[in-house]
Amino acid sequence: AAVLIGLVAAIAAPTSADPYATIAIGSRKVLWTQHEDLLEHTYWEAAFSAAAGLYAFSWILARLINTNKFSLHGMYRNRLIRAYLGASKAKREASGFTGFVASDNMWMHDVPPAQRPFHILNIALNVVSGERLAWQQRKAQSFTVSPLHCGSFELGYRPTDQYGGRKGISLGTAMTISGAAASPNMGYHSSGVVGFIMTLFNARLGSWLGNPGPAGKKTWQDAGPRSAVQSLVREAFGLTTNSSPYVYLSDGGHFENLGLYEMVLRRCRSIVVLDCGCDPCFGYEDLGNALRKIRIDLRVPIEFDDALIRPLRGKLRRCAVATIRYSAVDGKLKDGVLIYVKPMLLGNEPPDVESYAASQCGFPHESTANQWFSESQTESYRMLGLHTVDEICQGWAGGPLEDFGRHVEEIYLGHPKTRAAGSAA
Repeated sequence: AAVLIGLVAAIAAPTSADPYATIAIGSRKVLWTQHEDLLEHTYWEAAFSAAAGLYAFSWILARLINTNKFSLHGMYRNRLIRAYLGASKAKREASGFTGFVASDNMWMHDVPPAQRPFHILNIALNVVSGERLAWQQRKAQSFTVSPLHCGSFELGYRPTDQYGGRKGISLGTAMTISGAAASPNMGYHSSGVVGFIMTLFNARLGSWLGNPGPAGKKTWQDAGPRSAVQSLVREAFGLTTNSSPYVYLSDGGHFENLGLYEMVLRRCRSIVVLDCGCDPCFGYEDLGNALRKIRIDLRVPIEFDDALIRPLRGKLRRCAVATIRYSAVDGKLKDGVLIYVKPMLLGNEPPDVESYAASQCGFPHESTANQWFSESQTESYRMLGLHTVDEICQGWAGGPLEDFGRHVEEIYLGHPKTRAAGSAA
């Protein structure tokens, strides 16, 4: 409210000022509307004093204002918390003006770590100005936030209850960063011109937090940079790196959109991937990007048996099965199984889903730029997801995830696929 009042006052001031008001310039007076005279006859001492005063004022504000809060990141964060965390509460004592309430959010370290599934949020650490030539295309590295630790495998990890603020990082903040698709620095999507324009207009959904590595030994507990100037300059000119005291975090999809990289890094035996990215042409860009980075960085090949992926390619089934060859890295490790699920229309969907699909040609691959979810859109995606999972799980008696892998293989082959000795079933 204060910002809006100040903005209206600033716009109204020039139009309501007396056109005959004069300003003293040295020994003479000129009308304030005579801009040329103001520029030509103002003493340099006065201009220097005004510039110095404005610089000092800007420096003080830059030290006091958290750059993460005074951007679209703060607005986006509040709306996501309200939409997804606050919506599940029947009784809320929200502000009548904003509709927000602090109790909607929760601290990430308060999410029960023993609860299944264990929550890990996928984030990208931007390295647009990194020195590693091999990373000139990716321009980012993986970063995760969990109830226990925040950081990356290369830089290191910090305890979640202390990282990013006095009480640590909140679930709402981590969720917002993980979904910060529109940012000046966007990993392999980064563009110098676009980044400068987005910073200029403060279209910044990403967030600056302390470096979890050695470079951030004095900053990793800060809620944001101690000065907004340097961070804004780095954003505008694509100077983000992983060796500075603060790092720029954005949507995990700016590095790897499926979260598969981090699961393979943790040697998970059974992985289910729901690929819900916008992919109307079925180019499988996110899957290809994940397999490529895993093979390059982790040396772990993920192999799709032709019989298990052919129905997906032919758009006859919504999932495929692959073997994660951990044994290729360490012979003592057992291989894992990857179940890959892709949303698509096969003609056997519920009538209401078919009706929505007929009216929206992009469904179920509408652009993620569309953030205005109507009731019919939300329900159609939810119902398609439920129908997909029910179809895949049909006939499964339940049990460990390894049994689910065998079940999916049996659907495709008519019998469970025999794996090599020592591998995961």
